[in-house]
Amino acid sequence: MEKFVCFDLDGTLIDTLTGITKAVNVTLKEIGLPYQYDKKTVETFIGRGAKRLFSLASKNNEKPADFDLFLKNYEKYQYVSEPFLGVVDTLKELENRGYKLIILSNKPDEILQKLIKEKLGEINFIKVQGQDKNYPPKPDVTLLKKILVENGLNEIDGFYVGDSVVDILTARNINMKCAIMSFGYGNKEEIVQEKPDYYLDNFSDLLEIL
Repeated sequence: MEKFVCFDLDGTLIDTLTGITKAVNVTLKEIGLPYQYDKKTVETFIGRGAKRLFSLASKNNEKPADFDLFLKNYEKYQYVSEPFLGVVDTLKELENRGYKLIILSNKPDEILQKLIKEKLGEINFIKVQGQDKNYPPKPDVTLLKKILVENGLNEIDGFYVGDSVVDILTARNINMKCAIMSFGYGNKEEIVQEKPDYYLDNFSDLLEIL
């Protein structure tokens, strides 16, 4: 039996909201759309991939080239992001306890890889996977199942950690228990209604339930 934990990224491991908000507002200004948003509003756009996020921000007025520009700005401004309190120490302790660690995010994969290398490069994740255009985004679990098979893992031995209803549904779709972080970007009322297995205030609380 190989114990493992699969993590979401935005709002779970790293506080990316400031950089995402900056990327959204800069891009909208550059393409001449009259919308600007505060972080609380952009937070409601997060969870189902960058393309949907930008479509919501542009109110479906974007052109294909506009999304390409957004991705450039998305990468440019992501490095202001930092791990949430307790993330690094908790991940190291989970490694010490023998857990295999995975990241599965709806963030574009190329951007995700660079961000993890920069901000969590000291952690030995067995797989870091962002959105792949060949697979539907979470809460679809086709890509997650593929990752588990490739690494010889069984979902019954795993635990899923996120911050939103999308993450609850992802865990449910593959029959894994989940913990949701209250400090993340998910809608609190929707999360409570979906009844996650655990709803935690501190990232380090994972060590008490795993």
